[in-house]
Amino acid sequence: MQDLSKAFDTVDHAILKHRLLSLGLSRHVVSWFTNYLSDRTQCIKCENLCSELLNIHTGVPQGSILGPLLFIMYINDLGQNVSNASMHFYADDTVIYSFGSNFEKAIESLQKAFDVVQHTLLELKLVLNAEKTKLMLFSNMKRFPQTVPLVSTLEGNLIEVVHTYKYLGFLIDDSLTFKPHIDNLVKKLKLKLGFFFRNKFCFSFETKKRLVNATFLSVLDYGDLLYMNASAQCLHKIDSVYHASLRFITNCRALTHCCDLYARVGWPSLSSRRFAHWCIFIYKALLGQMPTYICDLLTRRSTVSYSLRSSDLLLLNVPFARTELGKRAFTYAAPFTWNMMQKDWKIADLISLNAFKSRLREPEKNVFKM
Repeated sequence: MQDLSKAFDTVDHAILKHRLLSLGLSRHVVSWFTNYLSDRTQCIKCENLCSELLNIHTGVPQGSILGPLLFIMYINDLGQNVSNASMHFYADDTVIYSFGSNFEKAIESLQKAFDVVQHTLLELKLVLNAEKTKLMLFSNMKRFPQTVPLVSTLEGNLIEVVHTYKYLGFLIDDSLTFKPHIDNLVKKLKLKLGFFFRNKFCFSFETKKRLVNATFLSVLDYGDLLYMNASAQCLHKIDSVYHASLRFITNCRALTHCCDLYARVGWPSLSSRRFAHWCIFIYKALLGQMPTYICDLLTRRSTVSYSLRSSDLLLLNVPFARTELGKRAFTYAAPFTWNMMQKDWKIADLISLNAFKSRLREPEKNVFKM
């Protein structure tokens, strides 16, 4: 996980102009961007006092729509010369990852890719923050080896190996149990619950429902597909705080059964919500509305020459998976889920996403079951 020091503030305007031209933007458009970035000033304001204005010669404005867009175009070629590893970009967050039959081969590939990226960063006049750049090792081995080779910067600084890392608001652990993320999630939600219950008589039923929907469900829904296969113990922790939020809405006692809570509020269980999100995720991949590296993992099953009742349905190829761990992979789980649900959906041709969501809520096909 690579971190840059003041990435948006160190964008070189001359290099950015060249990048925009190389991407095919017309000179008139590039001239407009140049004018947009030129002659900018900044100051510090404290109450009614302002510092002297300072001219800004580098960087793109933060807090604007164009700022992140210009930065993305600025680093567009960052991974172009990386051939022995893969990269993911999200604004100024960059992840480099590689795999191998052992740690030594994986680290060797990662180091080569990291060196290429560092040289490109120097050309772009961007500064790598070595202290915030982290290395995480994933393995299906029960025990990690005592010593593994480490990744280093061009200056020889070793990159710290971590067991958990917060990426885009999601806490990832090297065992992929998602227990640290769930524990952190439950801790934050319990703090909200404390405030809710202290003021539960101040709000009406509908107000409490809207409050929980805005502050609770949005948090629970974020990244829920990643931990949907977590241990039952971890998922039970999330269910517990969810049920507590429903008791806040309904003013029910602690021993009230969860099914009664779902019925009174009109909301499904979290497992049903996750499954619905999972189905929508798969369908968006079929529509081509997901990144290509996800869409390409799903292939349609070829139609047979002889007539079958199921031959008209849109079915997917399910690859062979030998282990239970292999069956959790997207390449197996997604087509398996789709083919299983096609018994009820009976979709022959792709429909719009909104139409698919509506079909999920039809009484006989409703996956939002309580």
